[in-house]
Amino acid sequence: MKKLFLVLSIALISFIANSQVNKVAVVAISANDGLRTEGFEDVAINTMSDLYMGQDFNISEELEAFKNYLYNDLSKEFPFSFLDEESVINNEKFIAFKNDYAESATGKISKRLPYEGYSHYLGLYKKLTKQLSEIFPEADAFMVVDLNYSVSPKTMIGGNGAAGGKAKATISLYHKSGKRIMNISAMGMSESSIKVVAEQIVSDRSEIPGALKEGSEELYVDMKENLPKKIKKMEKKLAKIK
Repeated sequence: MKKLFLVLSIALISFIANSQVNKVAVVAISANDGLRTEGFEDVAINTMSDLYMGQDFNISEELEAFKNYLYNDLSKEFPFSFLDEESVINNEKFIAFKNDYAESATGKISKRLPYEGYSHYLGLYKKLTKQLSEIFPEADAFMVVDLNYSVSPKTMIGGNGAAGGKAKATISLYHKSGKRIMNISAMGMSESSIKVVAEQIVSDRSEIPGALKEGSEELYVDMKENLPKKIKKMEKKLAKIK
């Protein structure tokens, strides 16, 4: 009986050791390509690129800031390590992979803005995960980061009320088998408000970039406070992935 228990224990330890996610390649970091409203429809805002790529709020700078936060700070909270960034984004096969997706029909209509060097793919189904596994055989899983910035309702009834600048980050992890094994998110909303009447923004449009920046700052507050807790809850699940 003791011998059987020993054999089973060794088998269990071996299973856990072989099934853990140890190495992860960050393959996609992107944001919505163009400012949008959420929960109401003011189509004019989508044409105002200066609100999204201007001096007071610039989406390229937001993407860079999040990427740096992910590698320098948030990475310490995960129970796995990242593959070296340069070795991922400078891999010739990966460059071809992300370029092929960008030129595909799906890629062209995705309305995503990727951070330089990364893909903007939001979901990795089995075929694409297999391709990435061939490119990065040392990776156990692949990370996709999705950032979204919008003008969203705070207190609105019937299309009237107050909206704010909202920033949301979603981090997904796809196992090399093709299964999504992690999906965590954080959100920030601006303290300042933007007036909306009949689903149309009536506040001066110059107030929008500042509200978006506030939302972004609150996003980091939420991430620093809550993401480590969410990641901790995922550790046991990740340790059992085969």
